[in-house]
Amino acid sequence: MRLPFGVHESVRAEFERRWSRARVLLVPGFLAPPAVSLVVALVAPWSGPVGPGWVLLVIGVVVPVWFLARRVYVHRPGWWAGLVVYAGVAQGLGVGLLTRNALLALPVVAATAVAGVLVTKAKAVLLDVVGGAIAGTTLGVRSESRQVRNATGHPVLAHANFDGELLRWHVRTGPSTPDVSGGELPLREIADVRVADTRAAPGGEVVVVRTAAEQDVELVVGRPHDFATLLDRRLALLRRPDWS
Repeated sequence: MRLPFGVHESVRAEFERRWSRARVLLVPGFLAPPAVSLVVALVAPWSGPVGPGWVLLVIGVVVPVWFLARRVYVHRPGWWAGLVVYAGVAQGLGVGLLTRNALLALPVVAATAVAGVLVTKAKAVLLDVVGGAIAGTTLGVRSESRQVRNATGHPVLAHANFDGELLRWHVRTGPSTPDVSGGELPLREIADVRVADTRAAPGGEVVVVRTAAEQDVELVVGRPHDFATLLDRRLALLRRPDWS
């Protein structure tokens, strides 16, 4: 079976099973709301502002289709449900503007709700980290978030994620706000991963990544031991042959 992501031979059989189950949820999860919204928009009479309505509708349709077709979902698993919801909102608003009938947006709302459940289930199947098998793929792995306080004392959320090429870390105040701080590091430049206590803010345990240039990067994440274990295992497997 051909998989849309890299996988090490040691876990190929496992991820062929996972992908067989996940794709039947993932494809309709991303494509059903766009299909429903387009059908409603093309069948219903237009009595509202056509230009703004179609702009919103096209944006809401194109984004999830692009996300699936370009396999962005492989690298950005944290975006799945949010993207479906935000795209569904754009589609619903587009249909509502075109038709000036809020009731005609209800099928889009229903399709989006079902799609959100589908992609959440697909994520649970494909990206299950229990046992650490996911380290043998290039699928994105996201840490749990950890709440810390920024320089002004406001609570912010910190997390990190990695795929088959990059390690990224972010501190953000919410899903719709820009990063307060963050960075990225190619996996090939990582020499060592460990968990250590830090006396600097925010304190507590952090994941310490040592680069080939012998510089340390401290990652503030939830469940640091779990994240460090998965990252270290992926780095070890990436150095081995038998990838496809």
